[in-house]
This record gives sequence, C-alpha cells and structure tokens, in this order.
Amino acid sequence: MTDQQALSDMNYEQAFSELEGIVETLESEQKPLDESLKLYERGQLLVQYCMALLDQADLRIRQLNPGSGANTTEDNS
Repeated sequence: MTDQQALSDMNYEQAFSELEGIVETLESEQKPLDESLKLYERGQLLVQYCMALLDQADLRIRQLNPGSGANTTEDNS
C-alpha cells in the first residue's frame, strides 16, 4: 500500500504534523463524507505509526537504563 510506504519514510515529527493537519481539517472544514472518511483513515494510520515510534523509543530508553524504574505504574509504598 502506498500510504504505508510513505509512512515508513516519515519521522515522528513529520507524521505528527500531518496528523495535526488532518485533525484541523476535519474539525474546521465541511468536507464530503467520502473525503472525510479518507482523511480519518489516514489519521488512524498516522496514529498507529506514531504510537509504534513512541513504543520503539520507550523500549530503547528502557534498554539503555535497565533497573531505573522501568515499571513506573507500581506503588512503591
């Protein structure tokens, strides 16, 4: 799919910027339903891609800092 190929060429900032633009467009403009659905689908791809990049970054940080409170949701009391 060409959209997925284009995503793989993007860094996080580029993908997030495009996502912000899609959100602004959907919130402010009256688009035909078909075009709105295409924008929504692209937005969903961008959300998933950005989340994957953040997960990869989180994993790298955890690998670089083992034992430094990797599980921050536990109650230490």
